[in-house]
Amino acid sequence: MTDRADSVLLAAAQRGLPLVRQPIAELAGRLGRTEPDVRASLTCLREQGILRRISGLFDAYALGYEQALIAFAIPADKVDRGGAVVATHPGVSHCYQRTCRYNLWATLAVSPTSSLGLTPAAERLAELAGADAHMTLPTIKRYKLDARFGPNVREADGAPPVPAAVYTPPVRAIPVTDAQKRAIRALLADLPLIDDPFATLAQDAGMSADDLLVHAADFLAAGIMRRYAAVVDHRVAGAAANVLVAWRVNDRAADAAGMRCAAKGQVSHCYLRPHREDWPYTLYTMIHGSSRGDCAMTIDEIIAETRLSDHTALWTIREYKKRPVGLLSDEEAAWERANG
Repeated sequence: MTDRADSVLLAAAQRGLPLVRQPIAELAGRLGRTEPDVRASLTCLREQGILRRISGLFDAYALGYEQALIAFAIPADKVDRGGAVVATHPGVSHCYQRTCRYNLWATLAVSPTSSLGLTPAAERLAELAGADAHMTLPTIKRYKLDARFGPNVREADGAPPVPAAVYTPPVRAIPVTDAQKRAIRALLADLPLIDDPFATLAQDAGMSADDLLVHAADFLAAGIMRRYAAVVDHRVAGAAANVLVAWRVNDRAADAAGMRCAAKGQVSHCYLRPHREDWPYTLYTMIHGSSRGDCAMTIDEIIAETRLSDHTALWTIREYKKRPVGLLSDEEAAWERANG
């Protein structure tokens, strides 16, 4: 897929690009490479489909968004249509078909100005998708969010791995000004691989590049933006198999089990969510590997290390959508006018 130099570049870019006027040049200097060489590598990685985008990765909770994992049970002959319908919602960032009675899984975020709200929006999506049943599973706690991929990505750039931690969604949103909203929308755009790329993004936001970078630094400090970084296609980057494993865990043991699961490098996401009447599982781990066998080995390791046994493995069959939520845009209101 990539040579050693590009593996190191991918690892460093996923950890975060410097928020400066010449980010590619500074990144190249850190890696001991020239700016034209790194620019050419990033361009090639984009053309190969490995590099999806370079942009700000924001915490929607901090902006007042409600979020949940939504599971839909759709008749098998209608799941493709259902997946396409669910993917049209601008607040859906991920949408996958999986091996389960609940065969379509999506992450949904709705803004504080939504005319529907989270639960009614999920209900409307279920109706439009032709689902026989659905579950809305909001986040209670997050133990890990570290979606970085590639050969030895957690070691290639020489930086320590992202530690597991208990994150509870904030109760109140962090207020933002109109200028900050414009800056957020600009930082969500894919970074152009040109000289002084933030100047182009800032122009679209109606501000100077320096002002945009000041906003970006403020967002990082406030926890509104987790990092400004590359996002890769995990399948093209070598993680060809993945599985969402839902575990049944005692409430008192949830934090210990979640932190233990999150400590594993093959786990990119680990969340605690509520159970439902016909669904006793509360701890969710997203596991990646080069093959199903690799993923199954990680499941066995978790069972051995946590003594959790009651679980269900939801293997990914098809991807219908994977892209960031268009935060603070008009897309949500337009969708609700058309479908709500």
